[in-house]
Amino acid sequence: MYVKERHRKELRNQGYTVIKNVVTEKQCDKWIDEYKVWLSQFKEDEWPFTAHSLLQRYNTGNFETTWKARLATQKVFSELWHTEKLLTSIDAIAIGRPPETSDEDFARPGQHWLHCDQDAQRIGLHAYQGGLYLETADEDDWTFHVLKGSHAFIGEFYNTNKNAAFRSCLNKYYHLKDEHIEWFEAKGCKQTRVAAPKGGMVLWDSRLIHANVRPVEGRKNSERWRFVVLSCMGPAIWASKKDIEIKRNAYNSVAMTTHWPCQGVNMMKSQIPSFCRSDVTMPTEHCKTAKSKTAKELCGVNSYNFKDEKSNGPHWTPEWGEELSVPSDKMANSKFQINTTCVAVFVLSLVVLFIAYQFTN
Repeated sequence: MYVKERHRKELRNQGYTVIKNVVTEKQCDKWIDEYKVWLSQFKEDEWPFTAHSLLQRYNTGNFETTWKARLATQKVFSELWHTEKLLTSIDAIAIGRPPETSDEDFARPGQHWLHCDQDAQRIGLHAYQGGLYLETADEDDWTFHVLKGSHAFIGEFYNTNKNAAFRSCLNKYYHLKDEHIEWFEAKGCKQTRVAAPKGGMVLWDSRLIHANVRPVEGRKNSERWRFVVLSCMGPAIWASKKDIEIKRNAYNSVAMTTHWPCQGVNMMKSQIPSFCRSDVTMPTEHCKTAKSKTAKELCGVNSYNFKDEKSNGPHWTPEWGEELSVPSDKMANSKFQINTTCVAVFVLSLVVLFIAYQFTN
């Protein structure tokens, strides 16, 4: 058993937990080597486009290696949700180089990427996200960064910060300002670097304020990289027909999705950015693992039988609130901007007419 009562208690109380020995260290090394083979096409002074170590482009979610690692996490999510009838995200990977031997930066005081992936329209628990660690991450390495216990206050935060709530619904994500971090810290949510063992998984509630954080200068293991495969799986019975349609479209297009696996599914941009070199190999067809029966079920291509005697998962479904309207101050600003634009267009039109009149006379 991977998910024990201790892990469930930690998810309830602090919003995250660490599970050991999901895959062997030998398997981790094999997958790291495969990723490094792909990275070898970049020259010494080059590096693929990343954001906070996340490789969301180059269709990394559809690498054979990524698919194998993703399927290795299925057993954990199955225990977590008490069902084998799951749907998966086709999510990204994270690779971070040692700052000691590259142009990567070390962690800087006050610099953070703390954010929440769950918007204000989603109420309560909707998903557990996961990261499979192919390399050890100690507290001073590239590691998981959280506001411990913040998942319990995200509803209150959105209720008292209407602009943040609206923006979270608009972007399906919210990046915290410094004053927001102070608000959570006043609630007792401590900023914490979360260590994870090689071959282990970090699981977290999607309401949790989290990020990844760069290595500390002078850390003990200066040669250590970051290799994490992100995955998120949830009960298939939660998905609507529209969600299944989007998932099937993503699969048939060999595309990636955001982390939501069941409800509110969205495809993710996974092509090479226009400002990066384009002669890079990336998946355009499904690998062998992605063509398996299990992978097709997880992507909604093959349907489950929800009427058999096997568990479909929890007896509850995630709660949704009403769609949020634009806050009054935002509306006032928008009206001001619209009025300003109209005046500018009117003045410009008069100038054009005047110039035209001068030329015709």
